[in-house]
Amino acid sequence: MIVEYIKVLLPSICVGLLFWYVMRGILRSDSTERDEMEKYYRQLDRQKAEEEAEAHGNAPEEPVHHDEQESARNGTRDEGRPD
Repeated sequence: MIVEYIKVLLPSICVGLLFWYVMRGILRSDSTERDEMEKYYRQLDRQKAEEEAEAHGNAPEEPVHHDEQESARNGTRDEGRPD
C-alpha cells in the first residue's frame, strides 16, 4: 500500500526538487552578478576620482560607497550610464 503512494508521488517530488535546485541557482547567480557589477562600478568611480585629482593636482577623494540597501532600492547602477 505505501509502495503505491511512493510510486505515485516520487515523480512529482523529483520534478519539484529539480525546479527548486534550478531556481536556487538562477537567484544565486543573479545576486553574485549584482555584487560583482557593484564592485566594478566602485572601481571605475575610484579610477575616475584619481584621474580627476591628478588633472587638478589635488589628492584623490574617497569615492562614495553605496550600501546594498540603497542599490537594491534604486535598481542597478548602469541604468543611468551611457552605452
